Amino acid sequence: MAQTIIAQPQSFTPAYNPVKFIVDSTNKNLDGFKYIFDVYNGATLIGRFKVLPTFSTGYGELDLSKFLSSYVSWDFEPSVLTDYDAANCYYNFQVKTGEEYLAQFNYTSALTNSGGFVRVNVTNTFAIGDQINITQADGGAANPLLEGLHSVTNSSGSWFEVFVPWTSVTDANVNGSVVYADQRKVVTYNVTTFSTKNVFNGARSFVQFTTYDQNQYNPNSPTKEWLTNQPQTEFNATLGQDLWLNIRGRIGKKIAFENDNGDLFYKTLTNNTTIEGVAVGPNNYGVLVGTGDLITPTTKYYEFWYDDAGQSSVKYRVNIDRRESITEYDLAFLDRMGSMSSFAFQLRAIERGEVQRDEYNQDEKGFVSGGEWTYNTTEFGNSTFNLNNVKTYELNTNWLTDEMSVYFEELTTSPQVFMKRVEYSCPDGVLVTSGPYVPVIVTNNTYEVFRQRNKNLIKYTLVVKLANNDAING
Repeated sequence: MAQTIIAQPQSFTPAYNPVKFIVDSTNKNLDGFKYIFDVYNGATLIGRFKVLPTFSTGYGELDLSKFLSSYVSWDFEPSVLTDYDAANCYYNFQVKTGEEYLAQFNYTSALTNSGGFVRVNVTNTFAIGDQINITQADGGAANPLLEGLHSVTNSSGSWFEVFVPWTSVTDANVNGSVVYADQRKVVTYNVTTFSTKNVFNGARSFVQFTTYDQNQYNPNSPTKEWLTNQPQTEFNATLGQDLWLNIRGRIGKKIAFENDNGDLFYKTLTNNTTIEGVAVGPNNYGVLVGTGDLITPTTKYYEFWYDDAGQSSVKYRVNIDRRESITEYDLAFLDRMGSMSSFAFQLRAIERGEVQRDEYNQDEKGFVSGGEWTYNTTEFGNSTFNLNNVKTYELNTNWLTDEMSVYFEELTTSPQVFMKRVEYSCPDGVLVTSGPYVPVIVTNNTYEVFRQRNKNLIKYTLVVKLANNDAING
């Protein structure tokens, strides 16, 4: 028995794209053969899959994306101004492959006489009383009573006997094979062990996945990326916006910040995990080590990057958006690579409510007065119950960059979105209040991605509804 690894996923791979393992076995042509894929988290077996060989190659192929994606979700920590273990964003696992096939014993040695009954000389695992099925090379033409179902009457590791008279054998040299009548199989686990791997809550597009390289997200040089699709340069954010972007980091390393004035700041990572969520937004970058303030009244932009004895990732630029807003709502959302980015909606916002109620018609109980029945004018005939107040908000962005327009698609299609209201003082534009976040659902079912080559000025309208209805008394 030998297995060969044909293909395996990268050690750090998005959970919602194919996570495919392919192996080959020298036993793949045996009757009843199946590959066994065991999936472990540490020492815990979390799944076992039995797979038939593929038709063309006989390989064992298994895509674990649907299975493993159920073990990842997302992390959202609105109060964190430093970094946090994004424990729900990744999952460690290991795959071990085995195989099973029909327990079959082929004999080529001649049959022998054992006290007037037939002895079959072959290495076997039978015990007295086992039900077996014997198939002969000639279909039982020479020894018809030996063909078919029998009970083992005696056995050792090198032979077994059945209740067939030796006098019925006309050719003792006919070859044959023996199997258990219940189609019992030989099962071997852990023939091949794959190295431990990680999936994270990312999803690359069909085209992007073909060029996915895990090393691009290992922050050890100025060209490496964080786990986000947020634009690296042309991204605008208001003073009230929050950003929590994920990175493969290590404890004790730094997140460096620099504004357009050249002032340098940093904060040290406090978690040592596979993925860390780091607060880097204009409203939530927290307390930084440095002289002065990262954002002053004249700051136009700032950049941040992962620092491990020098710049160890690309720089992400956040342009400070100081345009006057009518009403600002910020939507924080889960992007396709697992980070929590945000967009500001600074123009007119319309808040609408829809009352959902059920009605029933009831009898007026009334009362008897002076020998006559009457009723109170305050009694209900038609009554309502199960009232729900569904709030929706129609939000409008300010003008966006071309890169932000492409990224906006990820907000429109995101399954996890949170909204907060932001207010500034007038006329100085100083942030007054921010939050809290409430979960919302994007209701837009269609969208258009605008590009500046087709539309010079880009803005979007999005309709969201509160994910939780307000309670109604009475």
